[in-house]
Amino acid sequence: MREQPESDRRVDSASRSGDWIRMVCLVLRHGHRDSRLQPSGRSGIVQSRNGFTLIELLVVIAIVAILIALLLPAVQQAREAARRMSCRNNLRQLAMAMHNYHDVHQCLPPGYVFRTGPQGNAAGAGWGAMLLPYLEQSALYQQINFSEPLYSPVNLTSRQKHLPVFLCPSDVVSENGFVEMGGSSERYAMASYVASFGPPDLDDDQEKRDGLFSRNSRTRIADITDGTSSTLMLGERENGPFRRAGSHGVHFSYETTWIGAVREIDDPTDDHGHMSLFQTGHVPNSRSSDDRDVSAPHVGYANFLFADGHVQIISETVDFLLYQSLSTRKGTEVVGEF
Repeated sequence: MREQPESDRRVDSASRSGDWIRMVCLVLRHGHRDSRLQPSGRSGIVQSRNGFTLIELLVVIAIVAILIALLLPAVQQAREAARRMSCRNNLRQLAMAMHNYHDVHQCLPPGYVFRTGPQGNAAGAGWGAMLLPYLEQSALYQQINFSEPLYSPVNLTSRQKHLPVFLCPSDVVSENGFVEMGGSSERYAMASYVASFGPPDLDDDQEKRDGLFSRNSRTRIADITDGTSSTLMLGERENGPFRRAGSHGVHFSYETTWIGAVREIDDPTDDHGHMSLFQTGHVPNSRSSDDRDVSAPHVGYANFLFADGHVQIISETVDFLLYQSLSTRKGTEVVGEF
């Protein structure tokens, strides 16, 4: 018979040693319960009772649960960080589109277009619709009939299209949601970003010119004498119910769209400018905010685009007067750190 190679003998010896070590560990752990363990005849491998006791199983489950509890917040934070980065990238894209529009037209797009009609605003297209050719959405831009109101049936397909560049990934309502006007037959794809109207009140005078955008506005970069790096251009607003329900009369939810502002069916004199604009009536994410304010889907802050193209976080604890100063284009305020 051929002699077993030295390397194989070493492996076999190590295997047997490991078997005996495992047997000792089992005896120490289980005591007399496993004292009946015996090595097998040829290899010396321990023949033991397989499986876990109930206590061992519960301990393993408890350990796994603790690990999950420890890891879950970290996973959620990583996901939120990725969503925040995607949101900021969206705002940067919109910044480039804004400045490209300005280069072509020598002014920023209007907050929304107003044209008098028998049923209220006979136009309504907002800054988002005007930026479409600069966001690689020329086909959709050509599809919109700007000579007709947004609520016209000819604009049905366009107004119901969701566009990722107008959606913050943390805004789970807007991704597939619609703002409905008078029923599901007239609805508008939701969005997450609104343009700065300035200090209140948006409902009082839609053509107020303190901020960069308003009804039929044509603001030039040269008009921003406060400095482009300290003047708000766009902010965030999630859709869905108000943060504090039942505190704003007949209004119950934020309603933001990318395509523009649509007249109120029950009150044609109401432009609904807040559908594409925001006022600085409350600090970001305030519990008292309504459908005219910034209310971001992030905890403790909102992302803002400034007129010079940079994106910055503003905390919900920001000084209110400072926040309002950031929303004016020529208020001559001295803005400190924020």
